[in-house]
Amino acid sequence: MTSIAPPPRPDRPRVQDLAGAVLAGGDTEDLLDLLVHSARTDLDARSAALVLPLAPGTWTFELVDGPDAANLLGRTLTPRSPAGAALEETDSEALERIGTLLVGEQDIPALLAVVDGAEHGSGFLAVLRDRPDGAADPAFTRADRERLDALAALVLLTLRVPAPGVSDELDDERSRIARDLHDLAIQELFAVGMELEALTDALAAPGQPPSNTRIRSSVASSVQGLENAVAQIRQIVQSLRRERLEATLTEQLRHEVGLAAAGLGFVPTLRLPPHPAAMEAELPSEIADDVVAVVRECLANAARHAHASAVAVSVSLFSEGVDRVVQVNVSDNGRGIDPTVQRRSGLANMSSRARRHSGWVDALSLEPGTMISWRVTLPAA
Repeated sequence: MTSIAPPPRPDRPRVQDLAGAVLAGGDTEDLLDLLVHSARTDLDARSAALVLPLAPGTWTFELVDGPDAANLLGRTLTPRSPAGAALEETDSEALERIGTLLVGEQDIPALLAVVDGAEHGSGFLAVLRDRPDGAADPAFTRADRERLDALAALVLLTLRVPAPGVSDELDDERSRIARDLHDLAIQELFAVGMELEALTDALAAPGQPPSNTRIRSSVASSVQGLENAVAQIRQIVQSLRRERLEATLTEQLRHEVGLAAAGLGFVPTLRLPPHPAAMEAELPSEIADDVVAVVRECLANAARHAHASAVAVSVSLFSEGVDRVVQVNVSDNGRGIDPTVQRRSGLANMSSRARRHSGWVDALSLEPGTMISWRVTLPAA
């Protein structure tokens, strides 16, 4: 379980403010510069660097903030280096175990966080700290890890937000959605409102009140109108989901984590297997869809109820006896489950999704916080 992060220093921007800047769009280079500079200042580092893929099997120091820019900027990594080997194998755990980066002739203590850019390829965000004379390497704390992971997630989100020059297609899509909502659902709801308003006026008017038949007819007509509006909205949402399903499972999960920043006030940590593409190939589409839905539900619940300063999402795939099992764990360091709340529709939805795949869901109390554990068995090959 992640520890509670300390309150932000007054001289550094909050992660939610940085997330708002990223989601608002803007020049990609400017946003990346902001995030790399924030990594350096937030973690009291001598330098911060962003490494991105240059070509298959080659990565380059794309941005460097600090005195090491002269040695690092534009330098390439290959699979022969420890960091390059971890990137080649898409092994995020191995990458995060690397404790130094070579700067000139020196190995400088460093903390690395993977930036899994999907079609952009994987890279990493790193901060470097001075090694005090005669002292051991400077210790990076868990809070440092959480902050760097959050900034790396925002780097990924920056790489995936459409640039201003390609916004015409997005604007067209927004216009289509607006037309569908106006022509279908909103007009239906407007008619319901008119019907209920007329009934209210009739009930309030002096003299003969409307008959029970009139009241029943108005209410039945309004209920039918609401059902029609809900159905139309669902059709619009389903059309958006079908378009989103073209993304890989990893892309969808990172998308959900990025969107959750607005409600949580920080970017949750996301842990995937070392080779997520292998997991995606093994999961049937209906289970992959449920994995995304469960993560979305858990993050929404955490934003509404947990009042947490850290949330961690983990998706894993493993063998258990003769079965292959996929497990989703979402933990937070919030105030825990309120025992007085009896109705938990979110858990009921997740339980229903688990049962149809021979699985289950548990809500476990932590000190502090809660972990939701959802797991299902893959169908036999």
